[in-house]
Amino acid sequence: MLPPLYAGWLDELLAAPIPAEIEATCGDCAMRPGAGDRQTDDGYFFHPEIKCCTYVPELPNFLVGRILGDEDAALADGRATVAERLRAGVAVTPRGLDRHPTHTLLYKNSIMAFGRSRTLRCPHYHAGEGGRCAIWRHRGATCATWFCKHVRGAVGRSFWQSLHQLLRAIDGGLARWCLLELGVDAGALRRLFPAGEYPKATGPIAASDIDGVVDAARYQGAWESWAGREREFFAGCARLVAGLSWDDVIAICGPEVRIFAHLTREAYAKLVTIEIPPALRVGAFEIVQMGAKSCRVCSYSSFDPLDLPFALFDALRHFDGRPTDAALRAIAAAEGIELDASLVRKLVDFGILTP
Repeated sequence: MLPPLYAGWLDELLAAPIPAEIEATCGDCAMRPGAGDRQTDDGYFFHPEIKCCTYVPELPNFLVGRILGDEDAALADGRATVAERLRAGVAVTPRGLDRHPTHTLLYKNSIMAFGRSRTLRCPHYHAGEGGRCAIWRHRGATCATWFCKHVRGAVGRSFWQSLHQLLRAIDGGLARWCLLELGVDAGALRRLFPAGEYPKATGPIAASDIDGVVDAARYQGAWESWAGREREFFAGCARLVAGLSWDDVIAICGPEVRIFAHLTREAYAKLVTIEIPPALRVGAFEIVQMGAKSCRVCSYSSFDPLDLPFALFDALRHFDGRPTDAALRAIAAAEGIELDASLVRKLVDFGILTP
C-alpha cells in the first residue's frame, strides 16, 4: 500500500500492518460513473480518463533520485516523465520537483475541476492499462495517503491525514538534510530559504512561468555549482536516504516529526479498534438523494456517501444519548429490527452516530 521507503519506516513505527483501504480502487476507479450513471451538476463522479490524478505531486529530491535510479523496465514510463520535468527545468531546485506555478494557480482557483480537468492531469499519469500512475512505486506523501473512500469512514480518513502530515514533514526534513550533506552552496541555500519571507497564497505569476520558460538566472542561482549535474545530485540524495532507519529519520528530522509520529500512532490505535462507544447520539450529516426505499447521506466526505434504508434511518432516533445497549433494545422493540455490532460500528465510523 505504501511506497517501499515509507513502508519500511512505518513498519518500525507501528510494528503492525496498516489495514487495507479496499473501497478506494485505483485500477478500477471507484469514482467513475457506472452503467446508468451520469455526471450531474454536483460533479460527484470523476472522469474515467482522469480520476483523482489532477494533483501534481511535489517530489522531494531523494524520491526524484529513487525514480531515476530504479532500472526496472516497468518503471520506464515513470523515469521518462520525471526526466521530462527535469529537462523543462520549471520548478526544479535542489529541494526536488515542485508544481508548475500555472498549475498551482488553476488548481487552487478552479471549481469542480478535481478529477475532471484534462488540463490539470498529472504529468506522471499513464493512459494505458485503464490509467495508472507511472511513478506509483515511489509516489510522494500526498498520493500515498489520499483516498476517495475509506473502509472505516472518518476514522480511516483521520489516520491517513495524520500519516500524510508525518510523511510530509519527513519529506521536508530529509530533503533539507540532503542539501547540507551534499554541500549545496550557501548562495543557493540563501535563495532557496530567503530570510524574512513567509509563505504566501498563490498570487500573480510571471510571464515566463505562464509560458513554461525557465528563468536562467534564477535557475543558476538555485543550483550554483551543482547546475548541470542535477541527476548526479538527485542520485546522491537517494543514496543518502536509502539506508536510513526510523531512528535515523527521527534523529535527522527532530521534534516536529516526533510529534507527528506520536499523533500517527494514536490515530492508528483508533483505526484498529472496533469497540462501540457505550452511549451514542445522532451526528451531523446531509441527505443528498432520496430513493424509493432508501436515502443517500453524506457525513465526513462528499466522495463517500452511504445509502441508508428508511427503516434504518427511522431507527436512528433511538440513539439519543442513552446507553447503546438500551438503544438497540428499544429499536428491536419499537421498529422490529435488530442492528448487529458491525453495522453500528460503521455508523459510528462514518459519523452518522457519535459518542
